[in-house]
Amino acid sequence: MLFYFVRHGQTHANFRRIIAGSGLDQELNDEGHRQAQALASVISEKLTEPVHRVVASGLKRAQQTGNHLARALALPLETAHDLREWDLGEWEGQDYDVCVPLMLGGGEPQRGEPRRDFYSRVAKGWKSLHHEKNAYLIVSHGGVWMALQDFLQIPRFKIGNCQMVRVARFANIWRAEIVA
Repeated sequence: MLFYFVRHGQTHANFRRIIAGSGLDQELNDEGHRQAQALASVISEKLTEPVHRVVASGLKRAQQTGNHLARALALPLETAHDLREWDLGEWEGQDYDVCVPLMLGGGEPQRGEPRRDFYSRVAKGWKSLHHEKNAYLIVSHGGVWMALQDFLQIPRFKIGNCQMVRVARFANIWRAEIVA
């Protein structure tokens, strides 16, 4: 069982190191489009198995990144709203260095989506895709990647904008590696 995960390209919030969950529906900036185009130009070479679906969060930054990748793979882009970023409530728009330790720890955003609900939503979205035997590509967000790592019991590591991770299961253990 295998899937790929891509974090969306850079946004102005990423560039300014400001937290943007699902409450700040950011578009890609020029650098984000360049990143997505660069990944699209090599994506076929980086896949160890062909993907049969490209599925993106409904947020603009994931949709825009997904459109670049889906075109390169000659596949339609599907939308999975359960794979949208965490609604971070009062953390939205705040300094990255202040909020990320709270996100990675046990913090709960005030007036946002409770962590338990976010994790449950992401797990539901992933399970709706993963019943298939064919490889697929998810284009989503850093928080969604964190939730998937915890859900699949993959040791946490950060991925940058437009990095692609190959996630495969071997002997009931999920392993992930950055491939692009």
